[in-house]
Amino acid sequence: MKTFAEAERGIVDFGRVGDSGRALELVRMRKQMVIEFAALGAALEEDGFLERHLDVKTDVLRLFAAFRTANAINTAEWPAIRVRDDVTQFQAAAQNVARASQAFWARIRSAFPVGIA
Repeated sequence: MKTFAEAERGIVDFGRVGDSGRALELVRMRKQMVIEFAALGAALEEDGFLERHLDVKTDVLRLFAAFRTANAINTAEWPAIRVRDDVTQFQAAAQNVARASQAFWARIRSAFPVGIA
């Protein structure tokens, strides 16, 4: 989860700064996020705590899927070249991803023992 959170933080920081000259870096960060989404998804599927608490697992996976979907839609609607040309609108559009992320991480914090996320 730590690696995923670090990759996510990088994209969030990119969005806050709004540096239109870093489009290639955004592409690189997005590729890393795809890898991190896959790794975290696999880890959640196999997590021992979640296996013992299937109601929690269902909820966590639902929120994770919503987060992943919001991110995929944002990535599709905002290719790096469009982000470069209209950073302000990109920042506004990214709020859907931010809300999905916040819901997911809030559930993770409530589901797992202290120090997980």
